[in-house]
Formats: sequence, C-alpha cells, structure tokens
Amino acid sequence: MRMFLQRSGNAPASANPEHGFDLTTADSLYTRFMGLMFRKDLQPDHGMLIKDCNWVHTFFMRWSIDVLYLDAGFTVVAIKHLAPFRLSLPVSGAVQVVELKAGTAARYGIAAGGRFVAG
Repeated sequence: MRMFLQRSGNAPASANPEHGFDLTTADSLYTRFMGLMFRKDLQPDHGMLIKDCNWVHTFFMRWSIDVLYLDAGFTVVAIKHLAPFRLSLPVSGAVQVVELKAGTAARYGIAAGGRFVAG
C-alpha cells in the first residue's frame, strides 16, 4: 500500500510537505505479532502498517525503528524510537502504528499532527 504523509503545521519548514512510503499491512493476529521480526533490513521509504495496535515490541529485531502511533484518521499522535529487544507502552488514542527504519521520522520532519493518506 502506498501512503503519503501530509506535513503537520508543527513540522520543520525544511520537511518534505508530502512524502510517500510503501507500507506492508499487518492486519491478522499472526502478521501483527510477527511485524518486522527476523527481517535482515528495511529498505528506505518502506515500512509496516500494523492495524488494531497501540504498542509494539522489537524482540528478535536486528535494527532500531521509528514507531509512528496513529489514530483512526491516520493522524500521528506520537512518535517513539525503539532499539532492538525493547517493548513500548501503549499510547492513548493510537489504534494503529507505522514502523519505519530508525531516523526516517527525523529525515522527513515527521511530527505529531502529520497525517497519512492513501495514494
């Protein structure tokens, strides 16, 4: 699924106003649990959208990730950086998450209030 991030009003002026990401959707119990575990790497501008989720873990992952917590309208409500073998706490208001390679949020100026739209 190709999703575009619309820049929020509090993003840096240098941030790309609209940037596309190729997201794999995890919407079954198995795919949500597995997430990005055991993968060797994640390509730039690729990630995973995990539905019905407000917390994640990075057990058995080889690299750090940026976790974007989204509400039902695909608006970013929080962003966390997780190293391998960590567990996040549930984020209030989040019903899905996007996992991206670490540093992606900073690179594209992603901030709370940004919104993903299908493209």
